[in-house]
Amino acid sequence: MPYDDPEPEDPQELVGVELPGDEAVTREMAAAFADEFAQLGFTRAQILALYREAEYSGAHQAWRLLGEDEVARIVDESVGVWGRFTCIVTDSPDRDGEPEPLRFIRRRS
Repeated sequence: MPYDDPEPEDPQELVGVELPGDEAVTREMAAAFADEFAQLGFTRAQILALYREAEYSGAHQAWRLLGEDEVARIVDESVGVWGRFTCIVTDSPDRDGEPEPLRFIRRRS
């Protein structure tokens, strides 16, 4: 069978579902997106720009439902917590041949 045409009983086929939610669920979803991007090192402006892009459908839907001011407040909170340090993941071996652990580096304020 061709790669782009999965069999109907294929358990690995991706299936998307839409779940009902209210304003509290939308706010939690928006906070999860903001936390994730802040942890990746995005700035406030970069994260807010992602919410405005229709390509990021979950974040964009939260932006449309909650409004610019509420999303900005959520992003400010996430950047306030996660924007204070940078995660550096190293997967190259150190001198002993073992991978280096994850290090958190606090930015100087």
